[in-house]
Amino acid sequence: MKNRLLLTLGLLGAMTLSAAERYVPDYLNAISITVRAELGYQRSEGSGTLFVRDINGTATTFAFSAGHVVGHLRRVEETIVGGKPSKTVTFENPKLVRELRNKDGRRTGEVVVDARIIRYSPADKHDLCLMIVLSEDFEAKASAEFYPKDGKLPRMGSHLNHCGSFLGGDGANSYSDGVISAHGRILFKMPFMQTTAPAYPGSSGGVVANDKGQYIGMLVRGAGSDYNLCVPVARMWKWAEKNGVEWAMNPTLKAPSMSEIEKLPIEGPAESDSKGDGTHKSYPFLIKRIDLRDARGGAK
Repeated sequence: MKNRLLLTLGLLGAMTLSAAERYVPDYLNAISITVRAELGYQRSEGSGTLFVRDINGTATTFAFSAGHVVGHLRRVEETIVGGKPSKTVTFENPKLVRELRNKDGRRTGEVVVDARIIRYSPADKHDLCLMIVLSEDFEAKASAEFYPKDGKLPRMGSHLNHCGSFLGGDGANSYSDGVISAHGRILFKMPFMQTTAPAYPGSSGGVVANDKGQYIGMLVRGAGSDYNLCVPVARMWKWAEKNGVEWAMNPTLKAPSMSEIEKLPIEGPAESDSKGDGTHKSYPFLIKRIDLRDARGGAK
């Protein structure tokens, strides 16, 4: 067990390069994946960011994405327990897709694994989703580093980098850059960071990072390719602390055991009283596809 733990810690150390050693576009590519949410004839595609924690002596991969990317996978079961109504929230498992490329950068295939949603906030709340990769054979090539909880607010005009699945799998792991154009944009009574980094359908849930490669926000929506709104990392820190998953952003905190993770409620009280999952609204950076053959019962 001791040798296994040392091997795991060595793997985690190798994946967390110092800021000076990183070429940011390559690093962001290594931590970025496509999130595919399939249910019946509906399929949405967005982006996500990988990070690794040691769980029970094993390097375990997790991912952050936007809540509205997986919102239609949500199911609510209402029962009567002790004469009182009780509501249970469950989710179908989304799929995480990692693109494979050769030394010349050409696409050679993809790896698809199931993930389980362990924490969720709908689009009209924090619009965040935390997932755990279910495959033990999946190995992340790198692990995200989040901007410090006590870090200073990045200045307006600061350069930033974005990586996402532009046009879904067709543009998986695409890179763009821009600047912070405003702080404190308010939507659903929540603060957002405005950026000019070009984004496209499929970018929802993708990482926005500073020039050290540190995660400073999650792209979730916008009104054009150079007017985009991100969930700022400061709000993610507060959400993670309130929901008992701060360990998912701070690698110095002790991670829970797998049994403790499995007991986490998917939604907190504030999220469960939402009016809906928000997927009925217009999100220009979310790809939604409908297979009409399935919708017509298999007709071609």
